[in-house]
Amino acid sequence: MLEKLVATKRATSADLVQAQRRLADLKGQVDFKPTAVRTQAVPEPLQERATGPVLEGDEYARLQADLSRELDTLSRRRADQSNQLHLVPESVPCPELTRSILDLTAQIEALWDKKRYLERNHRLPPDPIAQTSSLSALPGNDEGRYQLAYEKRRLIDKRSKLKGKLENPKARPSKRAEWETELAQCELKIREIDVQLSS
Repeated sequence: MLEKLVATKRATSADLVQAQRRLADLKGQVDFKPTAVRTQAVPEPLQERATGPVLEGDEYARLQADLSRELDTLSRRRADQSNQLHLVPESVPCPELTRSILDLTAQIEALWDKKRYLERNHRLPPDPIAQTSSLSALPGNDEGRYQLAYEKRRLIDKRSKLKGKLENPKARPSKRAEWETELAQCELKIREIDVQLSS
């Protein structure tokens, strides 16, 4: 698609090269998996068939509106709590506030799953036997590892952008030196995170 934009002069060849490099980086990350703590294998649930009445018309619209309202309410609560984080000094731990934010995030994700299921199937998803609304209930949960995996993904994106900047022939030498330093620091941090995740 970008090739067509370059052909019609709506994008530059530099944009195309950068997009291709980004695509190659993303393809290289296909096998990216944060290493999780080994737990006992949990048998996969059988694919459940959608059961229950098909929702149409006003009932479907009402249910979608209710889910949207609930999502909006939870998102506002999460945003309010997230905005309180800047009031807490960095040296002071605030596990209650962060736990609450993570719980709200899990609830929001569950509601989005329910809303998408309703959109696809026009019926409510079957109720799970044991619904977990907290991240701490997940097997093998280690917030530190999730944070490290997130940081690694962010650094990989940053590395890709820095490589693109360095390939720009019009870049000033002072900026190039700055970007090269940042790139080296980025790669070092990625290696450090790999070591921490593998231990």
